[in-house]
Amino acid sequence: MNNFDFSFSGSPDDVGMKTGATIHTMNGLNMRVKRRSSDDPLVTSDGWWEEQHLSRGLTATGKPYDTEEDAAWTTSANSLSNKANDEEGKCPFH
Repeated sequence: MNNFDFSFSGSPDDVGMKTGATIHTMNGLNMRVKRRSSDDPLVTSDGWWEEQHLSRGLTATGKPYDTEEDAAWTTSANSLSNKANDEEGKCPFH
């Protein structure tokens, strides 16, 4: 896997999801595969996946938090950080 780069053929939104006992793609997961050299730099993320994970209550890596307390501290810190960025210079506790 480390010798290949994978990218969506279309938009991640085109995949669609449905759940049951397992998670399935509704429209398939069409990917473009490109062999990479060990000298090639790793592809960087634009943050889309991290946003998806965080919006679903997971860590940015897509893993669940170890404890409910970790989740509460992290999500409250993220919301304060986002609020501070949206309202720069204003008190985040108003």
